[in-house]
Amino acid sequence: MTWLFPLYLLGSLAILGPILMHLRRRPPQDRVEFSSLMFLEAKTPMPVSRRRVEDWLLLLLRCLVLLLLAIMFARPLWLAKSEAAVASNQATILLLDRSASMQRGDLWKEAIAAATRHLEQSAMTDRVAVATFDRQLEWLWSFDQDNTSTSTRGELLKTKLRELKPGWAATDLGQALVQAVDELASASGLKGWKKQVMLLSDLQEGANMEALRGRVWPENIAVKVVRLQVPTADNFTLSLAPKLDEEQPSLSTRGVPDHESGRAFYRVRVSNSRESQTSDFQLAWESGGEASTTGYVPPGASRVLSLAGTAGTLKLTGDAWDFDNRLYIAPAQPRVMKIVFIGDEKTRDEAASPLYYLSRALQPTSSLRPELTVVPETAEKWPADADLVFLSGARPGSALGKKLRAWIEQGGFVISVIGDATAAQDLEALTGVSASSWNLGASASSGSTEDYRMLANVQSSHPLLRPFADERLRDFTKLRFWKHRKLSLPKEAALEVLARFDQGDPAILAGKVGQGRVVLLTSGWHPEDSQLALSTKFVPLLFGWLEAAGFGHESASPLTVGDLLPVATATSLVTPEGQTHFLQLGDTFRAKLPGLYRLGKDHSIAVNLAPEEGRVSPMDLGKLRELGVRVEEGGADAAASVKVEDQEQLAISEQEARQRAWLWLLGALLSIVAMETWLASRRRPSQPQPKFVTA
Repeated sequence: MTWLFPLYLLGSLAILGPILMHLRRRPPQDRVEFSSLMFLEAKTPMPVSRRRVEDWLLLLLRCLVLLLLAIMFARPLWLAKSEAAVASNQATILLLDRSASMQRGDLWKEAIAAATRHLEQSAMTDRVAVATFDRQLEWLWSFDQDNTSTSTRGELLKTKLRELKPGWAATDLGQALVQAVDELASASGLKGWKKQVMLLSDLQEGANMEALRGRVWPENIAVKVVRLQVPTADNFTLSLAPKLDEEQPSLSTRGVPDHESGRAFYRVRVSNSRESQTSDFQLAWESGGEASTTGYVPPGASRVLSLAGTAGTLKLTGDAWDFDNRLYIAPAQPRVMKIVFIGDEKTRDEAASPLYYLSRALQPTSSLRPELTVVPETAEKWPADADLVFLSGARPGSALGKKLRAWIEQGGFVISVIGDATAAQDLEALTGVSASSWNLGASASSGSTEDYRMLANVQSSHPLLRPFADERLRDFTKLRFWKHRKLSLPKEAALEVLARFDQGDPAILAGKVGQGRVVLLTSGWHPEDSQLALSTKFVPLLFGWLEAAGFGHESASPLTVGDLLPVATATSLVTPEGQTHFLQLGDTFRAKLPGLYRLGKDHSIAVNLAPEEGRVSPMDLGKLRELGVRVEEGGADAAASVKVEDQEQLAISEQEARQRAWLWLLGALLSIVAMETWLASRRRPSQPQPKFVTA
């Protein structure tokens, strides 16, 4: 048992008061006149030293009240024997930062040396766990291992530490601290121990600390920071910059895409650290072929440059540290999408034809290369590798129609414009709904530019119209339709109306047929029918259909070290260091090195260092304290830190609050006071003792 406020026990000396009061005899107060005392026997008065307590029970109760009052204010706390025995011992988690920034200078050697010193200074009764972290935390030595192998802890850990090397991933400091605290809180047998996390890191300002936001830090766990430093902070960081929307990718000197040479323009960002003493840098492709570029970036600033090259490795020189001076760029590898247009090839160059606008809208991007093939209506052969089919008022022959229908049911995607020549039998071939169920009306043509229809009730949330979910593209008030085909939708047709004209006629319909999908338009996009092909809505609508068919045109997000590589099929993978892995369908592979990874025979993936890892200026420890972390560090920071003794005292106070021994003492005290009051009232004399005086 221990006491929170032991000085209050001195109040127990107050029991001397009741004892002295019980020993003191009060002289008689009443006077009674008496005639003579000559016949009474004289008696010697009793001396004070021979006086005795006459009411032991009442005295005992009064002394007990004072003792309980002193004990209650001293706040007793009962600890288990195991807790009392280890109260002075310490449980420590060593957190070693092995991110890419630790490759600078002798930072890693200093971290290993500091960890080794702590292991040598730790007592055998202490508990130690060791973990390394970058984007993820990995346990090198757990508390369970330490509990069973304490005697061999030093030698085993020294051997493991010598085998470690810093990696290439970014620094997630917040997640590492959260996992370390959870381990200290959940480890068995540490109740009442002094707990701390020893952080060995360069603490660069680019470390991620999002995991600490909204986290309540335990009061009894401190973080002792061992900051590792290098003699200079001169450092440039090289990373990819976002491509501007108005930029033309892969333009050659002739102003057209040069797919044969592979030459392209790339936007890169060069950033300089805040405390850097240098400002001049040089960029060059390691493969050569392009002239090097020199530039100037002041400390704490960044600059975006546009460089021409054929992909590969771009290297920066001019700073003190080389770990983040390479940028790996994979060559442009757009996916090929085979699109079929059923119609006449001769209309490709006719300005009034649908094929004219379709062929010019399907331009290649950095991630997608549409290939448009025209198939005549009378063709008997069908391109089995087609990904998307367009029809604009065409009527395929019976042979082509049967193959088209079978292709749709197997998962094909068809977009068809219902024109003047379209018959109910053609809709039956596309949708499978009987021709007798279709009610096709005549084409509603105004013949005048003053009479037109507009779109209404557009379901922009539908996947086929996803581009129009953007509020900037949702305005259709400037889009006019001169001609459309009236259509009554059969009840048995599993088609959904995605958009209507302002008078209520369907404009866009879509539905599933077997495993495939069919989209029907009652008006074409060419100028004879509407302004759609000449408006800003046509290209987003078209590429929205391509995306719905499984061919998104947006570039994939850049990959950094620690990300999973996008592996969709069984293939071979060659890492930057030359190792070959054979991956099956469903396997995953996490990139551990920056560089170019080769999937299969001709597909390359670039993996780079996270740009934040290059921000190597020292972090202000005030940021950690603002997030609630109890930080300890030598020097001036020690005064601001929370002492471990104070933390343990707080933990003991919390345990005492759970026991509430003072509450039981208060109840006993009140009971004894009530008993003493009742007993004192019963033993009070009814009449005072008289004092005889001779008359």
